[in-house]
Amino acid sequence: MTNQKNTFKVSDMHCPSCPKLIQMDLEDTNGVISVDANLETKLVTVEFDSDKLNSEDLIKIIKNSGYTAQLL
Repeated sequence: MTNQKNTFKVSDMHCPSCPKLIQMDLEDTNGVISVDANLETKLVTVEFDSDKLNSEDLIKIIKNSGYTAQLL
């Protein structure tokens, strides 16, 4: 297992439900270790097992939640 941490800009988060939804969807994903989604900064930091996931996978999960993510 190789832990990696990436931060994404999610500029279309607009209410307190947005980061909760993104966090829930990411935490339900096999290989995600931890998620910190912050509405004020519009940043989502994800710690994950890079043997199972990559940044493109995480962007797709965020997109499937209804948001646009950009790797910082």
